Amino acid sequence: MERKGSFTMLLITALLVLVSALQREYFLVTEPASWNDAQQHCRSHHTDLAFIRTKEEANHVSALGNGAWVWIGIHRDTKNHTLWYWSGRRTSTFTVWKPGEPNNHMDLSCNVKINFVCYQETPKMVLVKENRTWEEALEYCRDQDSDLPSLLSEDEQNSAKKTTLEAQTSQVWTGLRFLAGQWLWVNGDKMEYQDWPAGEMPFCPAQYLHCGTLDKEEEHWGTRDCKEKLNFLCL
Repeated sequence: MERKGSFTMLLITALLVLVSALQREYFLVTEPASWNDAQQHCRSHHTDLAFIRTKEEANHVSALGNGAWVWIGIHRDTKNHTLWYWSGRRTSTFTVWKPGEPNNHMDLSCNVKINFVCYQETPKMVLVKENRTWEEALEYCRDQDSDLPSLLSEDEQNSAKKTTLEAQTSQVWTGLRFLAGQWLWVNGDKMEYQDWPAGEMPFCPAQYLHCGTLDKEEEHWGTRDCKEKLNFLCL
């Protein structure tokens, strides 16, 4: 009972305190390109096209553009034109649209070539080559002022995949956990981006398969017994 109570307190603490180990830099690229070419350039040389979460970041990106139009990472869904997403399916509740926008009257074609802003996030995830249970891995990361990672976008998924290639186990622990009848990220991040096999979330996972992993070879998330001992990622 004492261990269960201790773990419950860890989860409560995680949901109240979000730990961020990322530092973000923005770069103006003065080589006019279409939105798709700009995205490819940013992904090749940095992290991605600019992803904006706060008013301060929006002001900084605007200042880099010096008042001119520049491409950033937000784009319209190709199937549902009422939906907008950030490149890599990153999620942000922050928006700073001009009054009356977005609309279909002043939109700029993605093929127009203009300057663009990329961003870079550091440091990357750290692989810990020690075999621990999911709870032990969580405690280890927390002791390092870190956390088991959430994978919130295609970019973060790809970054994590590269990091796991050096793992000594076929799968590594992430911050994914099945608790109280639902899957969640242990640090409280919203689960909007998902990468389950066949695109289907396991709503009723088999007994004990309540902790999430990332496989060295497979492209999707996995579920394992939380008491197994695996390498793990910290962020």
